[in-house]
Amino acid sequence: MHAAPVSLEAARRAIERLAQPLQARHALVTDLVDPNATSFAEDDASLQRLEQAVAAHRRGDETRVVLSCSVYNGLASQLEARAGVPVERSDDAVLRAALTYGPNVALAVSYPPSYRIIESHLVELAARSGKSVAPGPLLAENAFAFAADAGRYGRVLGEAATAVQAADCVVLAQFSMDPYATEVAAKTPIPVLSALEACLARLASPSV
Repeated sequence: MHAAPVSLEAARRAIERLAQPLQARHALVTDLVDPNATSFAEDDASLQRLEQAVAAHRRGDETRVVLSCSVYNGLASQLEARAGVPVERSDDAVLRAALTYGPNVALAVSYPPSYRIIESHLVELAARSGKSVAPGPLLAENAFAFAADAGRYGRVLGEAATAVQAADCVVLAQFSMDPYATEVAAKTPIPVLSALEACLARLASPSV
């Protein structure tokens, strides 16, 4: 479930790169978010909007719903209970991976309302596993507002990664960032993790 064409295209290309085919059907609902918003309410209205969007695109043969729109990740468990099908957060797999690198995690979140949601999940995962974590934002602007400008988006991510001094890993926490993962990794000695790549690796696992 995508809220932006850039996320859909990034996912499509990443799936094509998989060694083993992954059956996926993409749904684009552009009115799920306001790209220029500075806040997001995780309330009943948002849950209902997401539930209706998912229902409108289901055919009945789905084994899982993947939320590529990170700002809705906090509603995943409620959506799963209502939809009766497993719902995958876009950030879960990569945040679990990030905790294996160390406590200092630089979170690249291009859509400001998503940062709190992603950071909270990282802190929760760390607490569950008995680990300490010290997340910090990599970006200081709403880069998602110009995500369709590939040159600018990639440049901002690269410059931000270059400026990182003390982090155990950099997490590209939104699917739209995946096309720039190689470019960003070339600008820093710090390991760079892609939320999209981590999510697809989990979905492609025989245990899922």
